[in-house]
Amino acid sequence: MLSTHTANAVADKKTSVNILVNGKVRSFDFDELKTFHQGDSWFGCAVGFRAMQVAARELSDKILWSRDNLYMVSGHPGAGVKDAIELITATVSSKCFQLLENISSQGCSGSMKFEWWLSNNRQTLHIKLRDNIVPQQFFTLLERLSSDNILTHDEKKLERKKLEQMKSELSAKLWEHSLDTAFELEFLTTALKAGELPDAK
Repeated sequence: MLSTHTANAVADKKTSVNILVNGKVRSFDFDELKTFHQGDSWFGCAVGFRAMQVAARELSDKILWSRDNLYMVSGHPGAGVKDAIELITATVSSKCFQLLENISSQGCSGSMKFEWWLSNNRQTLHIKLRDNIVPQQFFTLLERLSSDNILTHDEKKLERKKLEQMKSELSAKLWEHSLDTAFELEFLTTALKAGELPDAK
C-alpha cells in the first residue's frame, strides 16, 4: 500500500482532473485541453490546468467538487489559462468568470497576477502560483514587448523567441513540481458572490 506521502506525490503527477458535471463524474486530461485550446499558450494551459487540480483537491471533501454554483475571479487574462478554466469549470461560458480590476483582457502583461479565487457559494479558495516559479525576467520581457519603445522589429523578434523558449521551459518544469511546491492556497472567511471581487493586494 502507498504511504500518504507517496500517494500524494503520485496524484501530483497526474495529467487529469475530475469534476461533477450535471451530477456525473467527468474526467478531463491535459491532452484534451491541448485540443480544446486553439492557440499556442502552452505555459498558460499548464498553469491553469494545474491550478484547477489544486481546486479539485481542495474543494472535494466527502464528495467530488461540482460545476454547480462556481464563480471564478482571475488575475491572469491569458488565453491558455482561460481555456483551462473553461474546459473544466465552464465558468467562462456561463458568465461566472471575471478578471480582477486593472487587468487588461487583451493578453498577458507585466501587471497580471498568477492568482485565482474560486467560490462555490459556501467557501472561496484563493490559489496563487508561488513567486519562485516565474522569474522576473519573464515579466521584464512582457513589458518590453508590450511597450512601443526603442525596440526594433528584429529586436522584438528576438525577445519574442526568448519569451517563447522561457514559456516552454516553465511549462515543463511546472509538471515536475508537486501542487504544494508550485502553489500557495488559502480559504477566505466568506464566499464571493457573482460579480464580487476579492481584496487582492
